[in-house]
Amino acid sequence: MASSQTLYSSARKPIAFMESKILSGEWPPGSKLPSERSLSELFEVSRPVIREALKVLQAQRLIDVMPGKGSYVTDLKPTGGEVTIEHMLRRGAINTRDVVIARRMIESEAAALAALHRTQSDLRHMADVLQAFDEADKVQLAIELDVAFHEAVVIASKNAVIQIMFGSIRDLVRAMVTRSLTDQSVRRVGAPIHHEILRAIEMQDPDAARAAVARHVSLSERTYGDDIDQPLADVLSRRALDDLEHAALLTGLSASISDL
Repeated sequence: MASSQTLYSSARKPIAFMESKILSGEWPPGSKLPSERSLSELFEVSRPVIREALKVLQAQRLIDVMPGKGSYVTDLKPTGGEVTIEHMLRRGAINTRDVVIARRMIESEAAALAALHRTQSDLRHMADVLQAFDEADKVQLAIELDVAFHEAVVIASKNAVIQIMFGSIRDLVRAMVTRSLTDQSVRRVGAPIHHEILRAIEMQDPDAARAAVARHVSLSERTYGDDIDQPLADVLSRRALDDLEHAALLTGLSASISDL
């Protein structure tokens, strides 16, 4: 009898195929999957391998397996708890404006809380990261430090739920930061606002901190043009065509977002 590891290894191709069909909408919610026999013949694998693939898809809540009736595509609802950021990205259901709105909600309130709860250690860390960002002479380093500053603000909020929410979109935040920092017109306006955010948190002014983050994150709505309503992966790919110096960085990040 094949080990579970061997079964899973053999099931990767069927899993990827069926995930693609489901997440693209080609197999819509409620539709019945081909029979185990049909899938076995299609991929030239044993039925136990197909059962392993179906088990994985069921664990991901992409399908419901009904004994004696077959397997059916589930109706994924973002509010139901079974949908991940990765699912929605692969469905093309998240555009750049969606990320901006989510960041504004999460990070603005995080900054307001940070103004109330930050420690001296938090302030030193944010100041050190911001100084390193200002002095960074490589775009890739500046990107990592920019994200690190926003993360430091969220950590200073002392709210674990907000921290988890930020963590769930961290890759999308990095993608947005990359789009912004490879565009000098956006960077010139946006980068100085980091200091306003830090100053408001240092002065323990939650209203000013909230407003500064909202203004900073919202810049993209005024500066990205048509990109704002496009999927982030597409935005980065198009940016790569206009910015040959950072094309490899932009293209690589676009691919990583697409593969989430």
